[in-house]
Amino acid sequence: MVAGSLSEIELAIVRALAQGMQSKEIAASLDRSRPTIEFHIRMLFAKMDARSRAHIVARGFERGLLEASEIPAST
Repeated sequence: MVAGSLSEIELAIVRALAQGMQSKEIAASLDRSRPTIEFHIRMLFAKMDARSRAHIVARGFERGLLEASEIPAST
């Protein structure tokens, strides 16, 4: 486990969500199935007390799991 109670895969998913990736894209980039990614996202909702994917990202910043440099600049 890393970053408190988050696993390595959950932390990778938080970072991918921060980059605006969808479940299908995250699954491909992490070589996992889409249902597996969606399971981990549901776990993140509970672990991070979040209401949406954006809220997961916000919690990631609050908890020091993300830095602004990890977010692509908007065009």
